Amino acid sequence: MQRRHPTTTTSTNGGGMDTTTFVDPLLTPITSTTNTTKTTTTTTTAALRRKRKLRQLVGSHLYDDGPFLVLVGALGCGLALLIVAVGYRLLEALWDVKFIHVPHHHHHSRHMKQSGRHNHLSRHMHNQGPDASKDEDDDDQLDPLPFHPIYRVPEAMETLGDRSAEYATLRKLYDTELLPENPQRSLEFIQQVIHELPPSFLNSKQQPQHHSDQIAPEEYEDYDIHNCPYEPPRNYPREWNLVHQVLAHWSPDDTNLPKSGIHQGLCVFDYDKDYDKALHYRILEQPFVVINDPRVARTAERWHSPGYVEQMVGPNVLHRAEHNVNNHFLYHMPQPPNAAARRLRRGNRGKKPLPPLLDAQGRPAQLQNKQAVPDALRMTFGDWLSKANVTADQASPHSEHWYYRLIGCGYMGADGSCDKGSTEALFDELPFFQPLADDKDKDGEANPNALYIGDADDQKGIHCRFGMKGVIAENHFDASRNTIAVLLGQRRYILSHPRSCPNLALLPKQHESARHSAVDYTNPDLQRYPEFAHATANEVVLQPGQVLYLPTNWFHYIVSLNLNYQCNTRSGMTDHYWQPIHDCGF
Repeated sequence: MQRRHPTTTTSTNGGGMDTTTFVDPLLTPITSTTNTTKTTTTTTTAALRRKRKLRQLVGSHLYDDGPFLVLVGALGCGLALLIVAVGYRLLEALWDVKFIHVPHHHHHSRHMKQSGRHNHLSRHMHNQGPDASKDEDDDDQLDPLPFHPIYRVPEAMETLGDRSAEYATLRKLYDTELLPENPQRSLEFIQQVIHELPPSFLNSKQQPQHHSDQIAPEEYEDYDIHNCPYEPPRNYPREWNLVHQVLAHWSPDDTNLPKSGIHQGLCVFDYDKDYDKALHYRILEQPFVVINDPRVARTAERWHSPGYVEQMVGPNVLHRAEHNVNNHFLYHMPQPPNAAARRLRRGNRGKKPLPPLLDAQGRPAQLQNKQAVPDALRMTFGDWLSKANVTADQASPHSEHWYYRLIGCGYMGADGSCDKGSTEALFDELPFFQPLADDKDKDGEANPNALYIGDADDQKGIHCRFGMKGVIAENHFDASRNTIAVLLGQRRYILSHPRSCPNLALLPKQHESARHSAVDYTNPDLQRYPEFAHATANEVVLQPGQVLYLPTNWFHYIVSLNLNYQCNTRSGMTDHYWQPIHDCGF
């Protein structure tokens, strides 16, 4: 646009004074009138000079066309919103610091009623009087949860558990009449139900045909898994080639125990005889198995009683369940609607197709078995059992399978935010998974749960998964310590050290099944995933009453060998195996 220059006009007022007015065609014309004074003329001239100077500074094309003013206004509004948002977050943080001292413990009380069953799942807040803030330590204490007058479960915590009349009546019947506490009887019962286990290749001294690509055979130290040394052996635990030895020897689709042996490298510790050894391994964050814990045996004995578990969880209460048309069950968390937008390259603005999500090898992050993702639903325990309790000829890898789940929220969210219809009785049923504070139990004795719970304050509840025969939980790692107890049936665990991460073809963290392997272990596609041929692993079969400890970031692939009940708890994380997982993109 051609620049236009202002013009001047001169007129004479009634007093004979000349008044000069600048006329800018880009601005509102200003004309002289009669009876104007010299002061008015001076003010008008100064204003015009300021406007011309502003136009020279910002450029006439911005100033003339108007977008500059819109831009300035938008930036001002944006800055104001940013200041308000930051201020709000600061106030929120200050409020949390001042009034919330236990981030994992929600101080509240609630009563929950479902299907006619009144479950008392509450923990009570301290009285907030004028002096409530005098002693900050008092905020960390929880008021006891009143026990039901019908019966007080001896192992129950003061602040967690089920206080309903139904559960109190059930436990009173079993504790005082049907199965009163008798550790020796419980241990003997478990020994009777445990199936004959095949020998371990490691214990029978059979040398593997293929060794780990990461560790040479001579770098392994020989050891007896049933008589391990106090210090973990060199490069513990022993591993074998996953594809050519572990899977080739025993297919995950086969639920029959092989008589020729299994590839077990984990130490097995007797709770009474080897407790100190096991605790030492736990402190060093090494995996191991515990047998003959009388508290675990007592729970397993009770859960073997017909009808007990259904009464314990509530016969009419709907709990989480999963169903699939085959035996594969892959964790799957659908991404929120805006997740894809976050992956747009900056400046794309949706004009170009989204780039494909890639794995660590640069391949499209896709599942080998696209039918591994189950359907989520809710059902009663009785409904699940009627579908899952089938004979061997009715269960095949390609038939329908059902998985059942219970959650005891505990300190993770007993306000209902953890799970609808949570089973807080799990904290009464599994006293060995109770989050006992410090190093003492409720009677002031040494904390018996230190072997299973790494960080009580960071416990993520108790989770139980009931598996139908043949159910496979795909390979994955958990970013926390994981302690697993089998209470009925048998489960096979194929375990891999975190250093195997580059060879396991993991789905990236942006994927809906992040942390899980894309490979189908029942039929691995080595042409598509060539690195999988170099992965290493060991395995263990857990029986009723046995406990498996897995450190943070250890991989596990699970096969239900028959109808089984398994419960686990996670309690904090460590950085012992952080580096290999970080190198894999997590």
